[in-house]
Amino acid sequence: MKNNKSKKIPDSWFYFGIFIFSFILYVNTFQHKWVLDDFGAYKLNLYVTQGFDGFHDIMTKTYRHGSGFYTDNLYRPFSQLMFATEWQLSPDNPGLSHIINTIFYALCCVLLFALLRKLFNQYNRWLPLIITLLYAAHPIHTEVIANIKGRDDIMALLFILLSLLFTLKYIDTKKVFHLVAVFLFFLLAMFSKESSLTMLAAIPLSIYFFRKASVKQYILVFLTLSFPAVIYLMMRQNVLSNYPSSGNFNVSIVDNYFFNADLITGWATSIMLLGKYLILQLIPYQQVCDYSFNQLPSTSFADPYTLLSLVIHLGLIIYAIIGIRKKDPVAFGILFYIITLSIVSNLVYRIGSSFAERFTFIPSLGLIIAVIFAVYKIFKVKLDANKEFRFTTSPIITSFMVIILLVFSVKTIARSAEWKNQFTLFETDVKKSENSAHLRLYYGLALRDKALEADNKSKGESDFSKIQQNNLDYQKWAWKAIEQFKKGIEIYPEYADCYEHLGSIYYRLHTFSPEKKYADTAEYYYVKSIQLMPAKATTQNNLAQIYFERGNVQKAKSYYLVSIKIDPLLADAYYNLGSCYGMLSMYDSSFYYYRRALELYNPASDFDKNRSSTYNFMGLNYNNINKPDSAIIMYNLAIKYDPLNYIPYLYKARILIAQEKFKEAIEEINKGIKVNPYAKDLYWWMGRIDFLTKNYKGAILNYSQYIKLAPNAQEGYVAKGQTYDKLNQRDSALYYFRIADRLQ
Repeated sequence: MKNNKSKKIPDSWFYFGIFIFSFILYVNTFQHKWVLDDFGAYKLNLYVTQGFDGFHDIMTKTYRHGSGFYTDNLYRPFSQLMFATEWQLSPDNPGLSHIINTIFYALCCVLLFALLRKLFNQYNRWLPLIITLLYAAHPIHTEVIANIKGRDDIMALLFILLSLLFTLKYIDTKKVFHLVAVFLFFLLAMFSKESSLTMLAAIPLSIYFFRKASVKQYILVFLTLSFPAVIYLMMRQNVLSNYPSSGNFNVSIVDNYFFNADLITGWATSIMLLGKYLILQLIPYQQVCDYSFNQLPSTSFADPYTLLSLVIHLGLIIYAIIGIRKKDPVAFGILFYIITLSIVSNLVYRIGSSFAERFTFIPSLGLIIAVIFAVYKIFKVKLDANKEFRFTTSPIITSFMVIILLVFSVKTIARSAEWKNQFTLFETDVKKSENSAHLRLYYGLALRDKALEADNKSKGESDFSKIQQNNLDYQKWAWKAIEQFKKGIEIYPEYADCYEHLGSIYYRLHTFSPEKKYADTAEYYYVKSIQLMPAKATTQNNLAQIYFERGNVQKAKSYYLVSIKIDPLLADAYYNLGSCYGMLSMYDSSFYYYRRALELYNPASDFDKNRSSTYNFMGLNYNNINKPDSAIIMYNLAIKYDPLNYIPYLYKARILIAQEKFKEAIEEINKGIKVNPYAKDLYWWMGRIDFLTKNYKGAILNYSQYIKLAPNAQEGYVAKGQTYDKLNQRDSALYYFRIADRLQ
C-alpha cells in the first residue's frame, strides 16, 4: 500500500538555508572600503583605533567623542567595543568588519525564523519562512549591513530577538531563569542602540497577541525589561552629564531640516515622511544614503501628500485598535511597526536626522508580518490547517511571493554593490538626491580624496613627467570637488562644512599656482566657515596654518590654542603649536605640544607620516638648543616612520656638515636624493660640501642642478659665482653674480 505521508524536511535545512541565503546577499561587500559614518564611529575614532586600550574611553564617552564630536547625544558602546576588538586583531581592515556585519545579519535572520516559529506556533509553519526570507532580502536594509557603522542596528536586532525568544520561553514554561536571559540580552540590546527602548511596549504586545499569560507574568516580564533600560539610561545620563552643552542639544538644518520648526509644521512634515517610509518599504524603487536638506520639503497639513499619509496611517491605527480585541496578527504587525518607528519618526520628539532608511531596519519586520497575514486573509487561505512544512498556499500567491523575493534579492545585491567606497556611493546617490546639501558635501569629499590619491602617487616618484601628470590630476579632481562644495552652498548658503573644505582645497591649490593667491581665497572661506560655526576646531586649525606660513606666528598660535580648547583630541593642532613655540624659541613648550601630538595621533590617519614629521621638528628643536646627538636620534625616528621623506636626511646632513663629518653627510644626502631626486635643497647642501672640501667642479655641478630646479632662487647663482671665483674664472663668476643681482 502506498504511503501518502510526506517526508518532513529537517529543521536544520531551513536554518542552514536561511543563513546561506542571507549571507550570500551581502558577499559582494567583503571587499568594500570605509564609507560614510564608518569614519566617525570607527576608522577615525581615536578610542576605537586604540583597540583594547580604548575600552574604558568607549564606555565613558559619547559615541563620536573619539572623532571630535562631543555633543552628539548618542551612547552606543557595544558596537564600538566590537570595532575596537576587530581593530586590535586586524588594524584598518574594513573587509573583516564587513564580513562580521554579514555574519551577524545572517544570524539575525536565522534567529528571526526560530522566533517566528515559536511566536506563530498556532499557524502554518511556512509563514515564518516567508516572512524571514522577505525580511532578509528587503533592499531597504542594505544601508545597515553594507555600512559597517550599521553594526549598532544589527546587534540591537540580535539581542531584541533573543530577548523576545526567551520571554516566550518563560511564558511557555514559567521557568524564572529564562527571565535572567531576558535581562542580560535586553541590557545588551540597550547598550547597542537606544531605540531598543521601544521593546518595553512591543514585547508585552507580542505576548498579548500570541500567548495567554497571567498578570503576574506580564509584571515580571515588564520589570525584567525595565531594569536594563533604567541601567542604560542612568549610565547614559552619567556620561552625557560630562558634556555641558549636551543639555542644549541642537541640530544643523542639513541634518534635520525641521528640527527647529514649529510644532504643527514639524508634525505635518513627520507625517509626510511616514508616507515616504511606507512607500519605500512596500515598493523599494530606490535607496539613497541621504535625504536631508533640501531634498525632501517641509510641509503643512494643506499638502495633499501629507493628508494622504495622515489618512493612511490613521486607517492603519484604527484597524489595529479594532484588531487588538480579536488578536488579529495583521493588527499586531501594524502596531509593532508603529511602536518601533515612533522613536525615530520625529513625531514624539525631534531627533538628529530627518529621514533615513536605516530607521526602518526593525520596524519593517512589523510591516512585513502585517502584509503577509493580510495577503493570506484576503485570499482566505487557512493558515492553521497544517503545522508541517508543506505548501498550503495557492499557486498564484506562491508565484507572487517568489517573484517579490527574487526582485528584492536582485535589488539588494545591486544596491549593496553601490556601497563599495565613498566615490561609488556618493557619485551614484547624488543623482538620486541632487538637492541634498549633505550629498553635495559628501561627493565633494570623495572627489577631494581622488585628488589626494593623485597627489600621493608623487611620494617617492623619481620620474618628473609622472609627477607633473599627478599634479595635473590633482588639480582636475580638486576643481570638480570645488564645484560640488559650491553646489552645497547654493542649496544651503550657511553650510559651514562646505566653506571649510573649499578653504582646504584652495589652500592646496596655492602650492601649484601661488601667483593666483589661492591662499587668500582659502583664508576667505575659512573665515566664513568660522563665522557660521565658531566651534569647529579643524577650521580654526587650518586658518592658523595660513597665518603661520605668512610669518604671523602669534596670530597663528592664538587660533591653534582655540582649536585645542574646542577639541582637546586634535593632534594636528598640538603639532602646529609645537611648531609655533619652536619658532618663538620657547622650546620647553614646543616639546610639550609635540609630545602631546604623538600621544594623540590616530593610527588610522597617516599615523607614521605624522609621527615622522613630529620627530623631525623635535630634532630641529634639539639642534637649536645645541644638542646635536639628541637631534640625530629624532631624525632617525623620523626616517624610521617615513623613509620616503627626504627632509630628515637633509637635516642630519646639516648637523654632520657642521661637525665636518663630510663623508657621512654625503651618504645622508644621497639617501635623500634616492628618495626624492627633485628636492633642490639636497643639491644645495651637496654643493656646499663640495665647496668646503674644495671640490669646486663637483660644487658647480650640484649648484647647477639646484638652479635647474629653482631657476628664480638668487642664492643658487651667488653660490655658483663664488665657486667660479675660487677657480679664478672671473668672467663666469661675474656672469652669475649679475643674474643674482637681477633676482634681488
